[in-house]
Amino acid sequence: MIINQSPTIFVEKAEVIKQKEFKKKQYILTLKAPEASQTALPGEFAFIDCGEQVFLRRPLSYLRSNTKNKWVEFLYKIVGPGLEALSQLQPGDEVDLMGPIGNGFRCGKTHQIPVLIGGGVGIPPVLFLAEYLKDLNQGYSPVAFFGSEAPFPFSVIKSAMPINGIEDGASIIDMEEKNIPCRLASLSGLEGCHNSYVTDLADQWIKTLDQKDLSKIAIYACGPEPMLRSTAKLARSYGISCQISLEEFMACATGGCAGCAVKVSLPEGKIMQRVCVDGPVFDAQMIYPDD
Repeated sequence: MIINQSPTIFVEKAEVIKQKEFKKKQYILTLKAPEASQTALPGEFAFIDCGEQVFLRRPLSYLRSNTKNKWVEFLYKIVGPGLEALSQLQPGDEVDLMGPIGNGFRCGKTHQIPVLIGGGVGIPPVLFLAEYLKDLNQGYSPVAFFGSEAPFPFSVIKSAMPINGIEDGASIIDMEEKNIPCRLASLSGLEGCHNSYVTDLADQWIKTLDQKDLSKIAIYACGPEPMLRSTAKLARSYGISCQISLEEFMACATGGCAGCAVKVSLPEGKIMQRVCVDGPVFDAQMIYPDD
């Protein structure tokens, strides 16, 4: 089972190894982070200092973590001055990094078919989870569905792996190389992508499964709010366990300011919880109980 929270939050100077720009102001940032790289888990995030001219840090979900070579990776899209400043960093520059923070995805032995649904810059934590589970070599068989209206910031190729109920289409090369079935969705006419919402694409496959396979499924998702709401509804329609990772603006990322609080539904009633320390991963029905 994955431990869903790293034991220690580190603050360290992380050196920029690489910064790669993609279309529509998307970037993948690779940092040398000897401390955080050893414990970062899927669904956790880092709080990154964007420079002296930017007052608040920015929370970014881990895209990958490499314990051997001691680096971590983030995908982000420029929205506002903070991430604009982050995009100016060059190899050799240093950035102040705090992390890993938060409660990540929880994966047990009973759900051996993890279904990963990611949208836009919400792809990182679920892509990280897909690769992490595959590398565990403990019998997990993840299936991934990613959606984007901007060109995907990854190498995209035609998939050689069939998925029941879905026509052939494009996949991310990282998924192909790890033998993880994957399909891409977009309403922007991106080559090789299915012209649908990513949740509809996942539904096409899920409806082909028998009850035995359905009992092995759990959904893990991150993306824009309408996509998460649709994912929760999809999971509820099949009686499937579902965890979602939320994205919120944060001032401190340590729970002190409660600026990232969201309403959650518990058996005893509705309360407010903080995305930074109580999340960012929540049970979907806690966030969207009535949809």
